[in-house]
Amino acid sequence: MQNSSEFDGVIIEKDLFSLGTDRMSNYVAHVYCSQGSCVIGFNDRDIVIKQNDCAIFPVTKLVYNIRPDSDFKVEVIYVSNEFTLFSSPDSNYYVRGVTALYHNPVIALNSKDARLCRNGFQCVEYRLKDKNHNFYKEALSSALRSLFLDFFDFHARVCSGEKYFSSPQADLMIKYLSLLEQGGFKTNRDISYYADKLCVSSKYLSATSKKISGLPASSWINRFTVLELQRYLKDTSFTLSQIAEEFCFSSSAYLSRYVQRHLGRHPSAYRAE
Repeated sequence: MQNSSEFDGVIIEKDLFSLGTDRMSNYVAHVYCSQGSCVIGFNDRDIVIKQNDCAIFPVTKLVYNIRPDSDFKVEVIYVSNEFTLFSSPDSNYYVRGVTALYHNPVIALNSKDARLCRNGFQCVEYRLKDKNHNFYKEALSSALRSLFLDFFDFHARVCSGEKYFSSPQADLMIKYLSLLEQGGFKTNRDISYYADKLCVSSKYLSATSKKISGLPASSWINRFTVLELQRYLKDTSFTLSQIAEEFCFSSSAYLSRYVQRHLGRHPSAYRAE
């Protein structure tokens, strides 16, 4: 893991192993692969990033089980949610385009676009290191804004056949997933809780989730919960009772039933693997 700066709004690394960690839970990951390939567990399935691919992970916690080839080379620019908003272009494409990334975050580039993407990454890295610039934050933001626009362009052209949705619905979905990403699923797994937070009905939230992501709202709650439970179960310093308390299950027996239903085996069996 190689960091280029202490500025915590932008972090650059040369591997993917921070994806899916708590440290990067409030960051959007922008990826460019220059060599080899890597299989990644994402949103309950495997995806592949290979040479000249770029990718955007707006919810990094959906990433798990990273398996790079021995010759895999990659660069990742993590941008905090706050600095992403500060640097985002004035375009509604972000709202429309980002929803498609929950289906497939990978964009295959041609050689020309790959060079453009690589140059954009180099420009951001240069600005990140240029601490003596009198307008450091603004210059860095400008470099990121240019990179974001290139990513929008790549996605709009390469993924032009994908279906987009009305901005209000897409915005609602992004806000819903943001609530889950903040860890609300640990204490609240009832759709009505999130619907109330978003000032819509449970029925409307579920319909919107199904239309935009292909999954009902309850499935997203379970996916976030199961991914986080897996991390806790792998850490044997936590007892089942402690995990049950952390996730607000009424008992360890209830936790066991939940894990059995969603992972297909008892927590003890999962830990023994």
